[in-house]
Amino acid sequence: AQNYLLPVHIEKIVSTFDEFRAIDGFSAIVDNATLKANDYNLNIRRYADNAPPPEPHDVRAHLVGGIPKAEVADKAKLFSAHGLNPRDLLVERDAKYFDFAPALDTRQSLKLTIEGSAGPLAKEAAIRAAFEQWWQAHSARITALSGEMDNPASLVALRSDLLKSFSQSLEAIGLLDPFQVRGIVAGFWYQTKYEFLTLQARGAKGVADAWRTSIVTALEDKASKESPLEHKLVKFLMSDFVEAITELEAKKAELGSQIKAADPKSGKDAEGEDGEAAEVAEDDGDEDDAVDEAQLKAWKKDLTAVKKQLKAKHDSFKQHIDVAVDGLTTEASAELLLTILHNDMNAIVERYIAAQRKQIVAAFENWWDKYRATLTEIEGKRDEAAKALQGFLKGLKYV
Repeated sequence: AQNYLLPVHIEKIVSTFDEFRAIDGFSAIVDNATLKANDYNLNIRRYADNAPPPEPHDVRAHLVGGIPKAEVADKAKLFSAHGLNPRDLLVERDAKYFDFAPALDTRQSLKLTIEGSAGPLAKEAAIRAAFEQWWQAHSARITALSGEMDNPASLVALRSDLLKSFSQSLEAIGLLDPFQVRGIVAGFWYQTKYEFLTLQARGAKGVADAWRTSIVTALEDKASKESPLEHKLVKFLMSDFVEAITELEAKKAELGSQIKAADPKSGKDAEGEDGEAAEVAEDDGDEDDAVDEAQLKAWKKDLTAVKKQLKAKHDSFKQHIDVAVDGLTTEASAELLLTILHNDMNAIVERYIAAQRKQIVAAFENWWDKYRATLTEIEGKRDEAAKALQGFLKGLKYV
């Protein structure tokens, strides 16, 4: 699909409608007289055109270099929100143009400089701190939902409380706009709505039980593409188990590549679905081969052992997760749930921060691509190449 209606978009549409707001490029308030003047044409773009502005191109900058100050000023709101002073990367050329700072000699250095600038680092640290403070103050409201099945309004009240308090806490930082901040809560709620419903009906321990059921179901479904080991519950409750399997998988891959490099045919056979290494074929191999037959046999034997260990681990997975979940107390279940939800929401916050940082990097990289190489430099290099080619042709007596 070309377009996706994400939770952040839904939140922006609903809140704009509820607040009856006109937002440039997004919404407009149109009276009946205006509609009549337009023959009651309800084409949205006639009243709220969200088409992006054309990419500006400064002819003088293309010819002799420099970054137009007008283009930098157009990005001032984005830079200010993230705490970036554009003069950390730009130096004055004249009244209308900047140049890239002398230290920025490659396109790759732009991203590194932006990410290491004091302003953006401080602004990002501030919003992370605000998120942690908000979570500490309001996360108890989530576990308070437990057992509120007879009070359906409690779920709606929770969402409203989280949305309002989160907006108040993070909007003040100024890094993200109000719609982005609300979009974080909307995305978090959409992502975890079934956990909230289960928490309301069965409590925190019930959420862990539900997760276990979905994990075991995915494990038993051979057609499922979901990896039970990637589930957030498994990562928290069975980290040692997952680490052991990861090590075995790495060892299996290493042995397989060694066998394949030494004997491609045997390496292919060693990956058989039955998990058993192929029998070593008797042949009259070249005595000068880098890997002798004894070493190849040893690797295949080790590979067989590793595959058996992996199979045993996978076969015991359900037993391990049952022990882990059944051993959770009510308090431990609530703590685990909050930890997982905290990490889920923190990941969404980080995505928004990274997305905005990426926009800043893209702006400077765009200026680099447009104006760093001037027409004069391009023509000079062209003339040098033509002169060198002419020299080669004369040397070869073609001309």
